[in-house]
Amino acid sequence: MTILYLVKTSGEAAMRVSQQEKARSRARIVDSASRAFRARGVEGASVGDVMKEAGLTHGGFYRHFESKDALLAAALEAAFAEMIGRVTDGLQAEAPDDVRRAFQTFYLSAGHLAAPETGCPAGALSGDIARADGAVKRAFGGGLRRMIDAFATTFTGSSADPRREAMREFAMLVGAVMLARASDPEMAGTILRTCGASDEAEAAA
Repeated sequence: MTILYLVKTSGEAAMRVSQQEKARSRARIVDSASRAFRARGVEGASVGDVMKEAGLTHGGFYRHFESKDALLAAALEAAFAEMIGRVTDGLQAEAPDDVRRAFQTFYLSAGHLAAPETGCPAGALSGDIARADGAVKRAFGGGLRRMIDAFATTFTGSSADPRREAMREFAMLVGAVMLARASDPEMAGTILRTCGASDEAEAAA
């Protein structure tokens, strides 16, 4: 009985370790995919590229995901979570108006423009997702709703309809970044400066 118990316990421990290793590998794949898709687009980043950058073999992919679309959905969730964290983490230490301004400044910065791999998936992947299937669009839409809900918390007290205001503002930010990335440097700078200007600054310009 003691021997059987030890064998069973050892087997359970090995299974837990195996599950933990699988979870860690999956997290590495999702992180790699999240960056690769944002940097190079959905078609520009192959499953082989993602696995190599995660330090894993191509053959192990299907132990974690049934398809590239399933990986894309997980990568979108992770990428939106990063952006949502910029808002929710800031609210722990700063006033909502300050968080909103800080997020707007970050979003329209040259740094964000130049580093899509660590930036917002809406600004980096909207064009790709527009051509994707329904499951991927649902994943994108879910992340977008969560992003807007988080951003809306920074409009509390300054708007009669915070969510609508947040949606309008976020759409402007995303559109500005997409246009700026597609433009020459001079035009890109003009877009970022114009969309980042306050109403007062624009009126005085």
